[in-house]
Parts: sequence; C-alpha cells; structure tokens
Amino acid sequence: MFIGSLLITLLTAVIVLPLGYIIAFFMYGYAKPWEKNIIKSSIDLLSGVPSVIIGSFLLVYVAPIFFKLGAWSRENILLGAVGLTILSLPYTASLMEEAMSSVDKSMKEGALALGATKFRAGFSVISKAAMPGLMNAVILTLNRIIGETMVVLMASGGAAIIPMSLWDPVRPLTAAIASEMGEVELGSIHYSALFAAGLVLLTISFILTLISKKISRRSSK
Repeated sequence: MFIGSLLITLLTAVIVLPLGYIIAFFMYGYAKPWEKNIIKSSIDLLSGVPSVIIGSFLLVYVAPIFFKLGAWSRENILLGAVGLTILSLPYTASLMEEAMSSVDKSMKEGALALGATKFRAGFSVISKAAMPGLMNAVILTLNRIIGETMVVLMASGGAAIIPMSLWDPVRPLTAAIASEMGEVELGSIHYSALFAAGLVLLTISFILTLISKKISRRSSK
C-alpha cells in the first residue's frame, strides 16, 4: 500500500505538473485579460467540485473509455491518477502563476529589450527567477496528492498489490484507512496497523511541509 501510494503520487505528478506549468505560463505571458479571467474562473469552479463527484464522473464516463483502450479492471491506478490530476490541477496552476507573477516585471522587459522572444523571456528568464516559487508549488502539490482520499478510494481499485501496469488496481494508504477504520476492532493489530499507516502519511506530509517552508524562506531572502 505504501508503494502504491508513492506510485500513484508520482504518476499524477508526471501528468499534473507539466499541465499546471503550461497553464500558468500561458496565463502569465500570453493570455489576454479576458482569457485570464475565464481561465481563473474555470480554475475556481473546478477547485470547488467535491471529490466524490469527480470520482463518480470517472467511474461513469472515463472508465468505459479505458476498457476500450485495453484496461482489464474498472478501477485502476491510471483512473485514480486522472482523478487526482483533476483535483490538483487548479491548485498547481494557481500556485505556479502566482510564483511567476511575483517576479519583477523589469526582468521580463529587460529580456524583451535585449531581443529575446516572448517565449524565451518567459521560459529562460522569468521561470528561472521564479524557480523557488515553482518548486514550492511542486512540493505543495505532492503534499496535496498523497493526502487525497475519496478519489483514490472510488477510482483506484482497492487491491493491495504492487501494480505492474497502468491498468492494475492499487490501494493507497489513504484509501485503506478510510475504508477499514469504520469496521476494525478497537485495540486489535489491524487497528494499530491503520494508525501506523496514518503516521506514515503524517510523516511524509510533515517532511514535505518542512521542505516547502525552507524553500519559501530561501526565496524571501
């Protein structure tokens, strides 16, 4: 279950971090004011959708598509990663856009004045200057992904195995705690194991938070 949690977190990060950066980059360097307002409104709307609704949407509409692509399980690690991507994308894009917007505009104007294209100024100058904020967004996104419960409980399959393919089901620690805590015998080894799983998640979250704080302090200097 621990390995399953790490794998689904890494898979989601591979999907959501580039998408979040692309959206943030577009909002910062290319979007017109009305386009930026539409994107931000869409992000706010998506961030307010309950995770149980996203899980239901995945099972009803996305899972049949995966069956046609060769999936043998209705719920699998890829379906869970898609759900976590939908949940965390607004968060990631907002944090990255704020990091890029916090960079002094004179850096962009100087790069453009020296003959750099808009893309090169944003990618080579602004993104590098905003790297502490971007890395902070990455850490906070990972923290959010690994702690999500409802989507992985509904869409990941619930099998306590190490997945060998994207179509295999998986049972992350959060899903195990949520599904078993209500039925476990108090004081049993099973009960203690679930608390140990929670302690593992708390430790990971604490470490990621410390890294985020350290990055924030460095960027403020």
